[in-house]
Amino acid sequence: MPEYLTTKELADLLRIKERKVYDLAASGDVPCSKAMGKLLFPRDAIDAWIAASSTGPGATDLAPRPNVFLGSHDPLLEWALRESQCGLATFFDGSSDGLERFSRHEGVAAGLHLFDVETNEWNLPALSKEDRQQPVVLFQWARRTRGLVVNEQLAGKISSLSDLRNCRLVPRQQQAGAQQLLVDLLDNEGVSISEIDQCAPARSETDAAL
Repeated sequence: MPEYLTTKELADLLRIKERKVYDLAASGDVPCSKAMGKLLFPRDAIDAWIAASSTGPGATDLAPRPNVFLGSHDPLLEWALRESQCGLATFFDGSSDGLERFSRHEGVAAGLHLFDVETNEWNLPALSKEDRQQPVVLFQWARRTRGLVVNEQLAGKISSLSDLRNCRLVPRQQQAGAQQLLVDLLDNEGVSISEIDQCAPARSETDAAL
C-alpha cells in the first residue's frame, strides 16, 4: 500500500463506510493529515493505531518498536553503531536489563553475554526463560576476551580470583553479564562477592576501565 491512504483506501482496509472514516477523522480518533482539501492517513501511523487497539496475547508485539539498541555496553558495538549512522539510539545498562526491556517492547535489539552455569552455555538459556509471544533471532556479533584491569602496582600479584579479597574492586551493576559471570566464578572458588571491598558500580565498560 502507499505511504498515505485515502479515505476510500482506509475504509476498504477497515471494512467500514467512508462516512465512518470522516467521523473518525473529525473526532481525532484516527491519525490523519489534510492537504489540498483532502484527508490523508499516514500508513505507519494507521498500523500503529490498529496495533494499539489490539488485545490478547502478543498484541503489543504488533506495534512498532522504538529505534533503540538495548543491553550490554560494548565499546566496539557503540563505535560501530555511531559510525554506521544508522540513527539508532542506545540504552546500555547490562545484558539482563536489555533482555527485560526488549521483552517489554522497548527496543529493536539487545546485546547479550549471559552465561548459564548449569548448562555451560551463553545466552540461549536466558532467552528460553523469557515469556515471548514472537520469535527472535540470536546471532554472534563478536567474541570477547575477559580479564581484570588492575593497577600496575598489582601486576603479577593476582593469580586467582580469591586474591581479590585483598583488593578494592570496581564492580559492574547487577544487570551486567560481566558482573553475573564474576559472581559465578567467585562462587566456584568459594568466595562471596560480599567479602570483597567494593566501590560504586561502573555502569559501562568504559567507566569500569577508567
